[in-house]
Amino acid sequence: MDSGITKLSCKNFRSYGTLALRFNEPFVVFIGENGAGKTNILESVSLFSSGRGLRKAPIADLNNISSLANSWNLELGVRIDGYDNFLTTNAYNGRRVAKIDGTVASSLSKFEDLIWLLWVIPSMDNLFIGDNQNRRKFFDHLVSGLNNDHKKHLRTISGLQKERLHIISFRQDESWLNVVEKKIAEESIIITKNRLHFLNIIQQTFTKYPSNFLRCNISISGDIENIFNRYGDIDSLPVLCDMLSRNRFTDAEKQTTKFSAQKTSWNVSHIRSGIEAENCSTGEQKAFLISLILATTRIYRESRLGVPVLLLDDLMVHLDKANRRYLVEELFDIDVQTFFTGTDEYLFDDISSSVQRFLVKKSICQPI
Repeated sequence: MDSGITKLSCKNFRSYGTLALRFNEPFVVFIGENGAGKTNILESVSLFSSGRGLRKAPIADLNNISSLANSWNLELGVRIDGYDNFLTTNAYNGRRVAKIDGTVASSLSKFEDLIWLLWVIPSMDNLFIGDNQNRRKFFDHLVSGLNNDHKKHLRTISGLQKERLHIISFRQDESWLNVVEKKIAEESIIITKNRLHFLNIIQQTFTKYPSNFLRCNISISGDIENIFNRYGDIDSLPVLCDMLSRNRFTDAEKQTTKFSAQKTSWNVSHIRSGIEAENCSTGEQKAFLISLILATTRIYRESRLGVPVLLLDDLMVHLDKANRRYLVEELFDIDVQTFFTGTDEYLFDDISSSVQRFLVKKSICQPI
């Protein structure tokens, strides 16, 4: 295996006092009963990203409850075109620390220069229902796979908006406000361009590569997008600055930023009927999610901006035999390393080659 995860070590993490696994195949399957510790393994891998992992758990919750040590440590071996890299993350003073080949990295996002993790977990079944904020965070994570600076711009604009609200609420410094609002406008344009670029690429990928999973229509909308589409790249800047200036009083009163890239809506609908995803069936929503993740993984694979790895937690049990076969065929075609969990071996009958299987029982993981 020229590229992919080659080993995983856990110490005092979740239900594991110690765990050491080696991988040499693109497909890795963990089989065991519910509560056996399978998802904990996937979560440990997911923490080699800039976020809080697939469970979004606080750092303190990751400690092994049976250990006297109030800390945990994870190590990951990643091979890229035959070259081995060693990644480490642990907790220090309430924060996660990243190391690459023994050297402390400037941020967790540096992991994503080497490996890009995508996952499908049961809680994502509600992705297309209700809260637009969660959907926007999900899509921004996908966008970040094509632009490693995207999350940095999101953090920057969040800080600038807080600074602006403080100024208009307490300081009323016109010159300072003008500077901050210009920076907000500049960041808004960058973020919008990144999102539109990803949207264009995903639509092209949908067209270029067929899938047996139902595709969806995707679009983005919001005040920032409306201004950008109307005035273009360069002319949007003064317009956004003017809108921010005009809304100072209202924003101060409501303690929010009306014209904000953090209020963009990602809209998903059925490709044939046009029905919004939240009104589609559970099965259709699951198909939307799978086809979107597969297409995005294909984009990452072709861009070669880091090695993509898929984590599929308890997904196969929710697919019928035909769709399990379709999924495996498409994963083979994309050529992406994939980690699965499941309760029964028959769920993985279609993976007959290039696979490692592990039995997980009471947080003891052994090869089958």
